[in-house]
Amino acid sequence: MTSRQVALLLGHAGHEVEVFGAVGGPAQVRPAPNVARAHPAPAFAADPWGWLDALETTVRTEGHDVVVPFGAHAAVVSRSGEGTGALKGRIAVPRYPALERVLDKVSAAATLTEIGLPQPEALVVRSAEALRQAADPPLYVKRPVGAPAPRIRLREELLRLADELDAEGAFADRGRVLLQHPAQGPMVTAQSVFDNGRLVAVHAYRHLTPGGTAKQGLALPLLNEHITLLGAHIGWHGALSMDGILTADGPVWIGVDPYLTDPTNAARSGVDLVGALLAVARGEAPAAQKPGEPDAHTHQFAGALREAAVSGRLAVLRELWNATFRRGAYHHSTEELLSPLTEPRAIPAFLALCSTLLAAPAWSLARARRTPPAPTLTAGTWHQIRAGAPPKSLPTPSAT
Repeated sequence: MTSRQVALLLGHAGHEVEVFGAVGGPAQVRPAPNVARAHPAPAFAADPWGWLDALETTVRTEGHDVVVPFGAHAAVVSRSGEGTGALKGRIAVPRYPALERVLDKVSAAATLTEIGLPQPEALVVRSAEALRQAADPPLYVKRPVGAPAPRIRLREELLRLADELDAEGAFADRGRVLLQHPAQGPMVTAQSVFDNGRLVAVHAYRHLTPGGTAKQGLALPLLNEHITLLGAHIGWHGALSMDGILTADGPVWIGVDPYLTDPTNAARSGVDLVGALLAVARGEAPAAQKPGEPDAHTHQFAGALREAAVSGRLAVLRELWNATFRRGAYHHSTEELLSPLTEPRAIPAFLALCSTLLAAPAWSLARARRTPPAPTLTAGTWHQIRAGAPPKSLPTPSAT
């Protein structure tokens, strides 16, 4: 979804956009209308170094000016040497030691503790037995990478999860798991772009819905100060995001994303995160942007409709009514992902989505859960990246 937003924003700025990776699927992640071409890519999770080789070959052949990575894609580029070869001068990624400090959840929590940024009460456990003896739920149990963190409400669930993690080898080879107590308040996100530790652009927003399908820009200097402190401390280069909970006593941070996340709310407020990232990738040393206007509202209608379907048909009807008449979260709000008015080809997909969720919300959600999106970064993928690039095989000399 982030890549689609970036493609739309680049198109509005007059850039020609091509995609490297899988395309198609649900309406909200189909290629943006301004995408000129899609290049097929190997599965990143299965073979990150093969993915990188294919990307470098594509860039070298096609001569692209800038590459914008998403998710864990920046990790393998960083591990290869900060964008060497065909990617040199075309991509903004952090130095690998900096990336290691925040890419996995356990390391990120340790780094935040090191610089004194507030977090929920937490504990790192290194064995299944320690997990079984942990504090009583509710707790979030966070693997370093991969699967989303489940919220554990009962001790029986905690004991069952400890057995599952032990069986899958989560604690082998000095494996660790992070336990965090929940915090009370709305979720917030701080986003930024850095040029070798120097802040170039920053923006923060509040999640108006649990799934983040509606957002409101925030003017809370403390959020910006915290992400600025983190980026400067580790000498970050490229995009950096943080998720937190805005409690009555201020923000507590629950996660770090070493890449760009949904940039449309920032653009709506006047902060050009995408433009800043392109300038940093090209080595232009851009000037720091001014803070954006507060209270910008954006939304993702398709995601909101799926969230409503969890509560049943009446909730879907209510969401359709609010979207049609611009009520609630849609009042003075901008769609982040697509619009039937500017993308006529999306109208059939919109109508099919609305009809299906309205007619059979439970069946539609069950069908989606049967094929959940695979994580880009798994424990196996992260192990391959940390091990470094495998030696390239030399061509076999021909017989003489």
